[in-house]
Amino acid sequence: MRSIGRYVILGLLGRGGMGAVYKAAMPRTGRVVAIKVLRPSEQLAATADLAELRRGFFREAALMASLRHPNIAQVLDVDEAPAADGNPAGGLPFFVMEYYCNNLGALLGEIYRVEEPTRRLGVEQALSCARQLASALARLHHAGIVHRDVKPYNLMLAERPPDACPAGAGLAAPVLPDIILADEVKLIDFGLSRLRGEVSLGTPKGAMVGSPYYAAPEQEVDPESADERADIYSAGVTLFRCLTGHLPQEGLPASSLRAGLDQRFDAFFASACHQKRGQRPASARALLAELGALSVHWARLRDKVCALPDEDRPPCTARVPAPKLRAHPVHQPLAGAREAFGLDELWRPLACDPERFVLIGQEGEAGPDLVRDRRTGLVWEREGSPYGLTFAAAEERAARLAAEGRFGRFGWRLPTAEELATLLLP
Repeated sequence: MRSIGRYVILGLLGRGGMGAVYKAAMPRTGRVVAIKVLRPSEQLAATADLAELRRGFFREAALMASLRHPNIAQVLDVDEAPAADGNPAGGLPFFVMEYYCNNLGALLGEIYRVEEPTRRLGVEQALSCARQLASALARLHHAGIVHRDVKPYNLMLAERPPDACPAGAGLAAPVLPDIILADEVKLIDFGLSRLRGEVSLGTPKGAMVGSPYYAAPEQEVDPESADERADIYSAGVTLFRCLTGHLPQEGLPASSLRAGLDQRFDAFFASACHQKRGQRPASARALLAELGALSVHWARLRDKVCALPDEDRPPCTARVPAPKLRAHPVHQPLAGAREAFGLDELWRPLACDPERFVLIGQEGEAGPDLVRDRRTGLVWEREGSPYGLTFAAAEERAARLAAEGRFGRFGWRLPTAEELATLLLP
């Protein structure tokens, strides 16, 4: 498939039982968007009412388009392309959404074996993500909508303006061992959502609604009975994953899985992830208030918290011999990439020296402009571009810096992936 309606297909982003999502370009402007197409799997097509699936698909698009909130992805267009395969139900339904190249599931490193450990976010960043999710859920629930599929892969990450990034993300601040999440969360995928009082006619009897490990217990037993508190359960599991790298398990409180968390965090998760819905926060607004209080509590604890305990760190050598780095780009397949870049199974460095970075000024004195890596000898521009760039635009910017002799240096170029990997810290 090269196009859908007026949109040029650039690639496949994902495929599920209901259909597929493509990366595409808008006509004339070339703006990159995401297009969700209704193409049910053979199994679903054989058991479900296709006409009802079509109605549900357009209903999902209408729901998303009707909601305006900074943490809910916006629908830009809804249409139907001519069916090339003679589909008796009519054309190919699709809707167009804002495109984001990253999501929380990929950032955490969650794989199809969801129970496997993942990477973790910094505590402040995880709480920021959870507050944004709770805000989006509060808007949904106010409209009478239960999402029923809240999970990291349904939380896209949009670039924030530079002045909206959290303090401490720059190299001038103490180096943090966790991921810095300076993005805006966007909730997507309303395919399993349900309006208050609605019965889902297109779902086969006994079918699972939601994602294992994230769906609330009552939702797994009876999807039609799930209310707003099912989404609160899923949000609690998502935050637990972000903070600990694990899914909630009985007898393993969050404080036992991550140094720095205390009984206040354990009490929060005991409530938010309770098996009985009546014991959870009563609403998304109540959840948002609890998360706000938890963020204030963490701010008080923050100065007492050091780094990850040694047993949680990837092996780290204090003084590693300077590597011989490749300065010219090559094509490195995904297979073998971890070994080539010296990374572990969660793509973290096997060896590092956190004390090797020094700030240097234009005249070689200490200053804020450049960063030198004492181990590799590489000099990096500290701030970089304040906005995301395409690869071509990044090459053009590097060439401009070299021509201008920015900071008194004329050798500016884009780094290779091998050079970028040397910046990674635990």
